[in-house]
Amino acid sequence: MEVIEVDKIITYLQEKYMPLSIIVYGSYANGTNDLNSDFDALVIYDDGNQIHDTSFVNGIQLDVFVYPLSYFEKVFDCKRFVQIFDGKLIIDHNQIGKKIISDVKYYLKNHSFKTDTEIQSNIAWCVKMLNRAKRCDCEGVFRWHWVLVDSLEIFCDVMRQPYLGPKKTLKWMEENHNIAYNYYSKALKKFDMESLGKWILYLQNIK
Repeated sequence: MEVIEVDKIITYLQEKYMPLSIIVYGSYANGTNDLNSDFDALVIYDDGNQIHDTSFVNGIQLDVFVYPLSYFEKVFDCKRFVQIFDGKLIIDHNQIGKKIISDVKYYLKNHSFKTDTEIQSNIAWCVKMLNRAKRCDCEGVFRWHWVLVDSLEIFCDVMRQPYLGPKKTLKWMEENHNIAYNYYSKALKKFDMESLGKWILYLQNIK
């Protein structure tokens, strides 16, 4: 993280929300940010409404989700927060953020994956979307985009891998399932029916 830029953002968040905890995740946390990167963070504050702060600070757009502490004092849906599992704690009073990260990690380690029947149903849906995409009319092209997006998460279900968003999932896919990555990346980049068909066929034949 660029120290000067991040310090200005943290100062802004401190002055505006008086946070109990700030968890930075995404590209600014792992050092892969570039000029087009948003600043991703989860902010916990004492009391107030849920807020999505998309302000610009020093030319950097924020993608900051602000939650009152009360939200996490009861059972919450960890699936909504999987992106913070490897986040960095910048401020953390009373280990509030540490506890949230721990809960998310526990969820990722122990949550139930989809059944084989559910997975096969989703793969059948991909085949149906492929056939509808072949029309190449407006609806067909919409379904073409749709199946490209959703099939990545379906691939994760097949491999019993939690879906952590496109960036982390594509990196995991490239490093651990290179054949699948090649089929999927060609379907994305070439955007032709042959490449899409090969990707869906690959999904069908995974053992």
